[in-house]
Amino acid sequence: MGENFIVPNIIDNTPQRELIRVIKDQLKKSKEAKFAIGYFFLSGFSLVKNDFPGGLSPLPFLKIVMGNETTYPTKEELVAGYNLRELFKQRMIEDLQRQKITEEQINQLKALRDFVAKDIIDVKLFDKSRLHAKLYLFLTKPEEKYGSPGLAVVGSSNFTAEGLTQNKELNVLLTSREEVFSLNQWFDELWDEAVITLRKMINIFNALLTILTTS
Repeated sequence: MGENFIVPNIIDNTPQRELIRVIKDQLKKSKEAKFAIGYFFLSGFSLVKNDFPGGLSPLPFLKIVMGNETTYPTKEELVAGYNLRELFKQRMIEDLQRQKITEEQINQLKALRDFVAKDIIDVKLFDKSRLHAKLYLFLTKPEEKYGSPGLAVVGSSNFTAEGLTQNKELNVLLTSREEVFSLNQWFDELWDEAVITLRKMINIFNALLTILTTS
């Protein structure tokens, strides 16, 4: 096997083989997208927020199931809103105010808030056990009767800027009809088991933004 042997369906974030290239390309041509990830960061969202196609239907276009064993920045950006749904807990407010929040992070949070408000993105947490799986599923032809309905990425990359572009990762692209349908069913079952939808929590995003911009 020569040193330059390349398998086109293996994505490892080496130059020209970054996972972000696949995600940006597939989002633009998809009718639906479904991600199952351990961690969700605004840094990952910011890399693809301009790649969503127009005329989206059905909605939500992108469903995300993430694990609840997240790093603190993720909880700060997303999960804190659920914890504060009934009454802002003083500890969470203090934690938010202690962070050095940048203008870029605030703009990213606003963009994510708008995507959720428009029902383009919905996010759930899976809390039955640790969610270690990484799946990026793109349905380009969901009603295809004979060929493949889309493409799936299964591997190690989380939805972070580093996981999509820099970290030493190993991901495999799957395109067969059976693989895509099987993974779509796997995701749908995971989605049904997951909890905490963010779709109806726009007021929480607005409250978090108020806290961040006045701290």
